[in-house]
Amino acid sequence: MALTAEALAPIAAQMRMPAEALIALPTAIEVFAKKANMPIMEMLAELEANAPLRDYLAEICIETHTAA
Repeated sequence: MALTAEALAPIAAQMRMPAEALIALPTAIEVFAKKANMPIMEMLAELEANAPLRDYLAEICIETHTAA
C-alpha cells in the first residue's frame, strides 16, 4: 500500500522535525510496519497514539535526512 499525503498528514502534524526530513517519513513508516508485522494503517494508528514511537520515528527521519 502506498502512503498518501492525506494518510501521513495527521502524524506529520504531530511530529517536531524539519520539513526536509519528512521525505523519509513514508519509507520509515513502511519499515516500522514491516518489522512490527502489522498493516500500515494499523501502524499509522499506533503512531498517532504513541508519542514515544512518533519521536523515535522523527529521529530516524532527521538522521536519514542529515546523512544524505
